[in-house]
Amino acid sequence: MFSQSSVRERAEYNAADEDNTVNAGRREERRRLRRREILAAYYQVLLDEGLEGASIAKIAKKVSVQPSLIIHYFGSKEQLTIELVDYLLEVYREEYGTKLAAIEDPLERLLAILDTLFSVEYQQLLDDRVFYACFYISLRHPTVRQAFATLARAELELLEGAVDACMAQDAIPRDDRPELATVVKALEAGYAFLIGGGADEDLAAAVGDIVKRRALKLLGLVPANATESSRLDR
Repeated sequence: MFSQSSVRERAEYNAADEDNTVNAGRREERRRLRRREILAAYYQVLLDEGLEGASIAKIAKKVSVQPSLIIHYFGSKEQLTIELVDYLLEVYREEYGTKLAAIEDPLERLLAILDTLFSVEYQQLLDDRVFYACFYISLRHPTVRQAFATLARAELELLEGAVDACMAQDAIPRDDRPELATVVKALEAGYAFLIGGGADEDLAAAVGDIVKRRALKLLGLVPANATESSRLDR
């Protein structure tokens, strides 16, 4: 049997241990939010100053902290860039990936994915200036390149999963699933490049409609001989 004093001491110890766990959780959450704040500031400085002008000092000034705090959190500008791409992947998942993956009907999910990939709004999720700044760094740093690959792979896996589910239900003709998904992703990447650099939004939307229609035909969702008037001709 435990004495009353030992029971009380044990209860006090457990309560203190629980408080420490809660406090540690709060500290970790504050740390996570501060890191996201710094990454958002880095994104903005890249927009305003370009890659060469995006110094640690300017990023620190943006969030009103000492440069040493950014070095403490990230260690280097390279690591900051890696985590910026990871942060953009997190934003992608929050804004699009998770919501699209949650659509239960496979064909509805696939159509929603295509609507998203070939939309101007989606292509503006990452500003071209930031994309190409990070891409330039990736050419010299394999770890940054790997972070980029992770972002592209997340899109491809979402698309491939929807294609696979549609084939399983005979909603689209059976074909080489990875190959189809890769070609559709390549169409999306080409569309992104084509409308990059501040293209007129109406024109960009019209191009998106054309490329999406071709992707639908590729997937067997539109008859191969279907004809539609193009907004580019109007």
